[in-house]
Amino acid sequence: MRKFTFLRKKIEAKDRALQENLVQKYFDELDLSKQTDAAGFDNDAVYNRITQQIDAMPAVKVNSKKQWIAAASVIAVLATAGALYQNMDQVMDVVSPIAQKQQVTAGSQVANLTLSDGTKVWLNGGSKLSYPETFRGDKREIRITGEAFLEVAHNDKIPFIVRSGSVRTQVLGTSFNVKAYPNENFVKVDVATGKVGVMAPKQQTVFLTPQQEVILDNKTGKVTTTRNVDVNALTGWRDGSFIIKNMPLAEVLNVIQRRFGVQIKADNNLSQCSITANFTNVSLQNVMKIISKLVKGKAIQGADGNSYQLKGKGC
Repeated sequence: MRKFTFLRKKIEAKDRALQENLVQKYFDELDLSKQTDAAGFDNDAVYNRITQQIDAMPAVKVNSKKQWIAAASVIAVLATAGALYQNMDQVMDVVSPIAQKQQVTAGSQVANLTLSDGTKVWLNGGSKLSYPETFRGDKREIRITGEAFLEVAHNDKIPFIVRSGSVRTQVLGTSFNVKAYPNENFVKVDVATGKVGVMAPKQQTVFLTPQQEVILDNKTGKVTTTRNVDVNALTGWRDGSFIIKNMPLAEVLNVIQRRFGVQIKADNNLSQCSITANFTNVSLQNVMKIISKLVKGKAIQGADGNSYQLKGKGC
């Protein structure tokens, strides 16, 4: 009898060791200590509950094979729970999706709105803002086509990301202007306050501080940075101002086209011209007269009244 008792205890001890190894292996693979909310998950307590439940199974009713099946089932449930925990944001997007919204502005319209986190957005004419009704998870992300000025609500733990085509602008809390009209083939970011990181495909991140600007050419991939930019003048469009400082003629004409709803073509020899002027509250006819003088030429209005051909000697 003692021999059989000894053997039974020896087998039970071996089973116990295997159980502990299996449970410990599960926790090693899950590694909840790396999760952002792992402080609320007590590994030791769960470990003890699993082994106690396995030990509590009556030996006379449950054989060793069934006991292992029960243990494996418990661990499988916990493994599933762990996987769901690690991908909670994706799960919630399916279970309870967040409504996506859009704000679109006409050519001469300027809109402003406040996002769910307190971030303020001004949207220039001919632009589109796509954003979630509320932010969820470890980032705040929106998409802009056109031009917008943002005052981002500060949050050290959740970065704010603006996507403009293939370019990503990321901040924690700052104010900046982003310009990305599809027909202009460039993305321009100007910083008013704080620090901004601008990322483009196959390019190193460009970090900007106040009064700095970066232009990313969508065709060539060229990155150009500029210091001492007059951001207040550049973003005067928010209150209806139309101030231009050393802006390429082609970009100026695009602004005029959106603002007044006309079509303007310029001779190729004017492509190197840059314009500095204040067109606030100036009529279209007078704007075209001023530009004509600056390029030493003339603006010929089309028969339809909504188009112009700009000719001149050049700058």
